[in-house]
Amino acid sequence: MPFCGHQWTPQTLASHVPRGSRGPAGPDLGGLGREPSAPTRGASLLTEQGATKWADVDTSAITHNTNLIKQLVGPKTAVMAVVKANGYGHGAVPAARAALKGGATWLGVSSVPEGIELRKAGIPEPILNLGYTPVAALSAAVAAKLSLTVYDREGLGLVKTAATDIGVHVKLDSGMHRLGAAPDEAVRLAMEVHADPDLRLEGFWTHFADADGDAAFTKEQLRIFLDARAALVRGGATNFLSHTANSPGLLRFPEARLDLVRAGLLIYGVRPERHWDDLPTLRPALTWQTIVTHVMTVPAGASVGYGRRFRAPAPARVATIALGYGDGLHRRASEGGEAIVRGMAVPLAGTISMDQAALDVTNVRDVAPGDVVTVIGQDGEATLTAYDLAEASGTISYEVLCAISARVARRYT
Repeated sequence: MPFCGHQWTPQTLASHVPRGSRGPAGPDLGGLGREPSAPTRGASLLTEQGATKWADVDTSAITHNTNLIKQLVGPKTAVMAVVKANGYGHGAVPAARAALKGGATWLGVSSVPEGIELRKAGIPEPILNLGYTPVAALSAAVAAKLSLTVYDREGLGLVKTAATDIGVHVKLDSGMHRLGAAPDEAVRLAMEVHADPDLRLEGFWTHFADADGDAAFTKEQLRIFLDARAALVRGGATNFLSHTANSPGLLRFPEARLDLVRAGLLIYGVRPERHWDDLPTLRPALTWQTIVTHVMTVPAGASVGYGRRFRAPAPARVATIALGYGDGLHRRASEGGEAIVRGMAVPLAGTISMDQAALDVTNVRDVAPGDVVTVIGQDGEATLTAYDLAEASGTISYEVLCAISARVARRYT
């Protein structure tokens, strides 16, 4: 399996297997009288190389999930895989390649540098910068053959100065009130792009503000967009892609799928809402793990961590883990967050630090340094998801995934 430019073999993996993981020689029962459940695909390799935290990314899951979306939307609707923010924390380049393999024909990014990263990796497929293009980035965007979003006069003037072939997607503000032109102005901008000999009107789009919540508002956004699109067509514009639907939009509003859908969270195997059951074979692509670095017994009444937020009601076993808010584990998860050790979900004990956190492992037998700890993923019969961590952190699964920092090594299978 590739990591850090090296190719690893079972012999390499066998040279250091953390306690409680399954090595080539067979299971280490760790004194529990049963096979430990730690799914440590990366543990032995990464700890040998000095890493104490890692995220395993199953690219075949991204391919599978993208294919599910393509099957759902049908042959007349293209799929754009949104790989901004380092592929929602999964790695932009591997995620892009996996999604293209699954049937995506477009890639979405939020900046010119993100698009250039994909081009430098040798990815030739169409890439749309969904966000702002600054003046200083225009020449690089043109050289990389990125398609650009335009939503105001300044942006239109900028792309015109290039005096060269640029694919333009005009963005209409239908109610998000973030980026986008008012409907009448969006039509005028699109008509000017259509009339310019150097520019191509490649797309006309909007973004839903609450497709996983307010159905009436979303339908009104769609109506506003479709009315503007009809005006654009009456003005003579043709051969452009109309797109509105993000992940929740493509699931909840089939009428919004149009020519292209922009699938972000879904391709990574996470539904916009925990209780939704669409695409039942969707597979989460990411497992986030670390290791135990120290275990101690603290007496009744003793506190653990900054601010002394955890106080042992009785003598307790506390395990320190090599993961903190500097790695993306939100400090807000200090109360209510969990992790899995030896197949059991256990609570965090005290305040999450920059580099470390603590777990109350009083009810888990024989926990020791080197044991693998799962923050997102499955270990035996215990599973923790991005939703679980998001709820404990007072945020959403999108932020949990995007927040996993560069200090956490990624491995790809």
